[in-house]
Amino acid sequence: MASGADRISDLPEGVLHHILSLLPAQDAVRTCVLAQSWRNRWRSAPALRFACSTGMAGGADAFFSLVNTLLHVRRRGPPLDSCDFDLDLDLSDDRRLEPHGNSWISRVLQLKVQELRFRAPADPFANPRLAFKLDHVHLSSQRLTSLELSGVKGNAVVLDFSDCLAMERLKMERCSVSSTEMQSPSLKHLSIKNCIFYSNCRTVLSFPSLVSFEFVANFGRAPMLETMPYMETAIVRFDRHHADRCKNGRLDDCGDAACPGCFNYYGPHDSGSVFLHGLAEATYLNLSAYPDMYVFNRDLKWCPAFNKLKTLVLRKWFLSTDLSALIWFLHHTPLLEKLTLEIPKPRKTLMKTEGSYNPLGIAPSHLQNVEIISKDVDGVVLKVLKVLNANGIPLGKIRIQCSGYDFLCTNINSM
Repeated sequence: MASGADRISDLPEGVLHHILSLLPAQDAVRTCVLAQSWRNRWRSAPALRFACSTGMAGGADAFFSLVNTLLHVRRRGPPLDSCDFDLDLDLSDDRRLEPHGNSWISRVLQLKVQELRFRAPADPFANPRLAFKLDHVHLSSQRLTSLELSGVKGNAVVLDFSDCLAMERLKMERCSVSSTEMQSPSLKHLSIKNCIFYSNCRTVLSFPSLVSFEFVANFGRAPMLETMPYMETAIVRFDRHHADRCKNGRLDDCGDAACPGCFNYYGPHDSGSVFLHGLAEATYLNLSAYPDMYVFNRDLKWCPAFNKLKTLVLRKWFLSTDLSALIWFLHHTPLLEKLTLEIPKPRKTLMKTEGSYNPLGIAPSHLQNVEIISKDVDGVVLKVLKVLNANGIPLGKIRIQCSGYDFLCTNINSM
């Protein structure tokens, strides 16, 4: 560098484009002053990253102008590999963001972007009124493969991805779902976290090609899952925000038309499984919910066997009533190899009535180990051990993690 040689410009063009792709758009444009060879290089960078930070010079007006100008310049350039919109809180009260933002999404799709990430500033949990509303227009692209949405409100039209035949990945976080249906024939990986489902009936999820599914800490009613024959991995966690609880404390239909949890339970369908049957082809399944989340308990009456399941993690909800949910899985997972049971603290104890623990069929013969995770070994843990042992699981296969200790279970009576 002391000789004045421009060694950075000597790097391969692909490396230079990768460097430009890592920069915020305004910084990528500034590289035009580095040398003559850099004057137009930013125009062909494979990625655009628009970030509006708090205190940005010129405020919202400057940011809107920047994005509009760069998208206009890029309209005759090569297709985009990726485009990120990371919009900070200083735009949350600016209602001009919605028309601008929706226009940007449309224009980026016209630039044949492959990966699109759009993060709006509003948090629907904190202030639903400020959620960014997506236009009531179908997203259409033959090139889009990945879409990430955060802080937006999606309607029935925009959440129908039937016109995005190459899309394989969808991630939604802090979004509002105002639709009775979401669908895509091509989607393989779906993650929905911390979202609100606004609907008097259930949202139907129709993703027949789905391979992995994350549904974590969402608010509202559990969606109705249609069959997913290629499902491999599912991680599901219902926290206290779920709406599927009976006000009368029942784990089945209380019959009270005034009960918001039980009224119109199935939504567009008359009967059958709501959620679990859509996961029946999974090889890895992690289910967590509070015991009053009665959808899972009801689903077991209609759900087929999990004939491909090899790893199962159950947390909280299986502790309700007589552990019938645990017994059901033991006798409907013929290929199960590993079972993990997480028993949290604090919790309510099980019902005082003693179950018979009689086996209902043939326990999984491939089961290699069972892991119980609990703060201490108490009456609930002992009852779980009795159920496992009475349903064909040798105590020597059961390992207990308790307050930092890890030991094999050999004798229930010694505990």
